[in-house]
Amino acid sequence: MPLNKETLITDILNLFNDESDIDVDPKEARKRQAERLAVAIDRFVRSGDVNTTVTGTSVSGGAVTATGQGKVT
Repeated sequence: MPLNKETLITDILNLFNDESDIDVDPKEARKRQAERLAVAIDRFVRSGDVNTTVTGTSVSGGAVTATGQGKVT
């Protein structure tokens, strides 16, 4: 699955909107925003698939190619 940019945008907008709707201590608000932004970025990065192709030479001298798929963890 490709990275989900729309979810990242929504998460970031929500964290800013949530902090702007209340009376807050700026230092505490920055900490909460940083924590929520970190969660949003982590979720965004982990939402994508990883595809890779590796090529090389075997011990006997022949060409070797392998592919793989996975998730970012």
